[in-house]
Amino acid sequence: MEQDYKPGTLPYPEQDDRKKFCTFHYKGVLIILIPLLFAPIFFSPSTPAYRFIYLAMVMYSYYLFNVIPVGALAFMFIAFMPLLGIMDSTAVSKSYYADIIFTTYGSIFMGLMMDASKLSDRLAMMVISGCGTNIRMLQLFFMIMTASSSVFFCSTFMCAFWMKIAQAMLKEFENAGILKIVTDEEAYERQSPPYPTKPVIGIYLTIAYSATLGAMASPFQDPNSSIVYALKSTMTVKNSGILALFLAPMIGGFVVIAIWINIIFLGLFPGTLKDQLRETAAAKNSMIEAMADKKKQMGKWSIHCILALFFIFLTMVLLVLRDPQIWDSWHGWNSNIHGAENYSSVPVILMCIVYIAVPANYMFCRYYCCQRPEKEGITPSMVGWKLLNHSTPWAEMLMLAAGNCTMAAYQNTKLINVVNDAIVRKRYSKFSCLFIGSLVATYLTNLSPATSVIRYTLQSVADAEKSMKIGKGGLIVPYATAIHNQFMLPVSTSSNTIISGWGNVRPFEFMLGGIVPTVFMMIFIALCTHLVGGTAFIGY
Repeated sequence: MEQDYKPGTLPYPEQDDRKKFCTFHYKGVLIILIPLLFAPIFFSPSTPAYRFIYLAMVMYSYYLFNVIPVGALAFMFIAFMPLLGIMDSTAVSKSYYADIIFTTYGSIFMGLMMDASKLSDRLAMMVISGCGTNIRMLQLFFMIMTASSSVFFCSTFMCAFWMKIAQAMLKEFENAGILKIVTDEEAYERQSPPYPTKPVIGIYLTIAYSATLGAMASPFQDPNSSIVYALKSTMTVKNSGILALFLAPMIGGFVVIAIWINIIFLGLFPGTLKDQLRETAAAKNSMIEAMADKKKQMGKWSIHCILALFFIFLTMVLLVLRDPQIWDSWHGWNSNIHGAENYSSVPVILMCIVYIAVPANYMFCRYYCCQRPEKEGITPSMVGWKLLNHSTPWAEMLMLAAGNCTMAAYQNTKLINVVNDAIVRKRYSKFSCLFIGSLVATYLTNLSPATSVIRYTLQSVADAEKSMKIGKGGLIVPYATAIHNQFMLPVSTSSNTIISGWGNVRPFEFMLGGIVPTVFMMIFIALCTHLVGGTAFIGY
């Protein structure tokens, strides 16, 4: 006999204990309470700028407290910006299709190709064989490798590459029974992926933050390429000074992030978590033996795996040669294409087309490999669209697009002029402007990717600086440097988006892991600008 349906059975069982109201229904209460909490903003002048502030405060509060599924939340700007008279529907829709979105799509597709070809498994076995099972040693490894590769290649692309290796490695730890990688906490939506444990979050955040810091030290990767171009167009810049200006905060950021993640997620202090990770580290020998056995079981590298690695390297070459900016007399392939600008999305998406088009079993013809294909008949591609469609974190990608829309609205509503005019009217001293520029940039870049902040705000801040008697670079330099201070939310940068989507790391966990590094970097960048500015910029 079928049981009658009772209201409250889904998603939670009916509960008579009224004291548990907040436990079961707090998200529903916050959905109503948050818009009411920010309602006084409507008593301000009825302008698009104030209406945008209200909508943004509500949206990001929902995002931080995880009260609405991310996929639905990402459409909030599309629905409400036109209704509130903030931006036209056409302008909002265009902001959802920025270059950074397609760069992130292509990087995700590359990672999924690694899974399809088992390349991530093979590389994970190498990592385990070299680093063992000590979580802190693995954290150091991923920090160094992600950051160093992000200096020369697109940080989004490299974040996806190392993230897939980390996921394959942690899966091996779980299969061996030496580390629990998911919690027993009930997910917000039924049938959604489980949430990761603290050590797993620590490794994931290490990769995300290292990609950001690595790009900070690169003179030719986004957003630095745009920053250097903008600064050189307004003042005389010494390349060695710029490197020193970016390098000092990067090193300091590495130290703070490594220590803070160890404290919060990797059991630095005595406790249950530290004991568990000690047991994981003690299983090094047995894990290495297990990896040796798995290596024998998998056999030699397949053509599929070799092709995957080859095309990844080819993509890296195309990325680094796009616009290297190393010598003024030598330009990349982007400069040889007349009438069109090619950003990172072009080579990344181009190679994704190759991933889908090239057969997985052999190179176009079985005779090229001097062997028969693994399967007779139609040869599958290196990665299929069904896998891409199923495993791409579409919701997080749409939320990244909403972050780009935030900066578009910040400019379109003239709110940026209100903020910059307020800074000019206050007549801050040169030293105070170092902290003001760092603070404003840190706030904006945690709401939106750095490339979006550069695109929509950098020139306006440079114009505001001209109205202030503080010397060249007094405001724009700390502002441009602090745009890299993007650790607080998944939408702060595309690297964070990939980690959040694949790793199911929630916004408040990013907030927890990024709060101390963000505050440190904000202050340290201002001080470094004060100390290094005189050698980096003539007139500062």
